[in-house]
Amino acid sequence: MQDQPFRVIVIGAGPAGLYLARALGGAKIDYVRGNHLLLFPHTIRLLHQIGLYDDAKKRSYKLRRKIDMTKSGYVLSDYAMWHLLEERHGYPTLPIQRYDVLEMLYKSIPNGKRLIKTGAKAMSIKETDQGVAVELEDGTVETGSVVIGADGVHGMTKKYIEEAMSKNTTEATDTTLFYTPTASQYYSIYAEGTNTKKIPSGIFYETRDTGRAIQLGADNDKLRIVMYRKLPQQMAGPVPYTAEQMEEFAEALFDMSVAPGVSLGEIWPDFHKHTARLVNQHEGFAKHWHTGRVVITSDASVCTSSVNGLGINCGLHSSHSLISFNKPCSRSSAGNPSTELLREAFARYQHIRARELKAIYNQAYSSMRQLTWDSWKDWFIDRFLRRWIGSDFLVRKYLNPLICKGQILSYVPFEEVSGPLQWKRTPGVPINENKNSEPLVVEQAQ
Repeated sequence: MQDQPFRVIVIGAGPAGLYLARALGGAKIDYVRGNHLLLFPHTIRLLHQIGLYDDAKKRSYKLRRKIDMTKSGYVLSDYAMWHLLEERHGYPTLPIQRYDVLEMLYKSIPNGKRLIKTGAKAMSIKETDQGVAVELEDGTVETGSVVIGADGVHGMTKKYIEEAMSKNTTEATDTTLFYTPTASQYYSIYAEGTNTKKIPSGIFYETRDTGRAIQLGADNDKLRIVMYRKLPQQMAGPVPYTAEQMEEFAEALFDMSVAPGVSLGEIWPDFHKHTARLVNQHEGFAKHWHTGRVVITSDASVCTSSVNGLGINCGLHSSHSLISFNKPCSRSSAGNPSTELLREAFARYQHIRARELKAIYNQAYSSMRQLTWDSWKDWFIDRFLRRWIGSDFLVRKYLNPLICKGQILSYVPFEEVSGPLQWKRTPGVPINENKNSEPLVVEQAQ
């Protein structure tokens, strides 16, 4: 198998999996609807590089301001956050539906319709020194050089790696890496509705209270909302909530303002209940990201709450980072690289990317608790200290540097946009891609 071309099998057809497929060259996928996302300027830049910027703008709208409020509607701050991010980095921040991102990426994949394989689900993984074999639900077996798991925090790829590493008594673990088990202390409703109250467009409203919070974005005719509540007790796995439980959840927040002069109870009937979702907010940092030929990325490796909107952005940039670390492997003169070469590349990827993500994970963890006033300290920080420091100081200190360090495909030149704050990574000279190396993406159906 050493003479075979380098072939990647991607498990999971979410945004990270499809971005991997688009960046690597092709895919076989199927997908379902999900929640809405917030794409920051460095991620819009990634979409621009692969020709999807104009499509993303058509499916979204520009955010300009962020308004922080208490449950009574008292405005704590009104900050032109999104306008200033675009002014400083050149690209806007776009709120967009998950299914729109999936559709954009899928349609951009070369020969996507010809390669699509519906109903595919990975059931098992086997790896040898020569390659990998993934058995699908229909009994077929796909072979390749590498498996990349983008199938989520509870996906089978992560479980495979955990089981394999628990049996491995010879390979040393990097004890300097951050690790925390995946658990849920909060749960949320994601919903989309009609803007019958004519709430102003382009504003991101964030309302806080003890144990609960609401984030609302308004377009001219649409509303997108995320509601947060603290769980009665910590949970370790996914929970299938009912429509009745979702209604009970929402009713507990009816008294909270979602915009000045408008409460959740007034607009909840305007939301589409058949597409709304009640889900747990998973938080966790995986200990093992890879074996010899199997590696995980996106929220399979690091899962944060959605409160700061950076989850999808981190997932796409992690996927890109993984591609960059494995470019030397895909261009190996032997065709199919050795397991040792791949293991070294995966270890470097985890070592560097984990350190980049640790700060983002910690920030999201703290933000969730500060927004829901989880303790007197969190209440004081959110209610007073943040207001005294000022939103712009926090954005300049933490968010602007993060955006400037966004990943980019070194081998895809394009006419990028920039602002006064320059990008730290820029495209290089195109390289010759292996035309025989098409990734296979397997959807993990729920």
